[in-house]
Amino acid sequence: MCRTVSYLCGMGAGLAVGAVVAAAILTQPNARKTAVGKTMQRVGNAVDSAVESVADMM
Repeated sequence: MCRTVSYLCGMGAGLAVGAVVAAAILTQPNARKTAVGKTMQRVGNAVDSAVESVADMM
């Protein structure tokens, strides 16, 4: 259980850092909003997938 929580925390932190870096790299405001929205969508999908795989393991 502890490894699962650690994994999910690490995954979330990595995805959050990636989203911040992507937002900082993009210079155009409209492009930034689109990129952040797409990144948030990917983060949501990744978290859903991770939770589903962890639930399948248990």
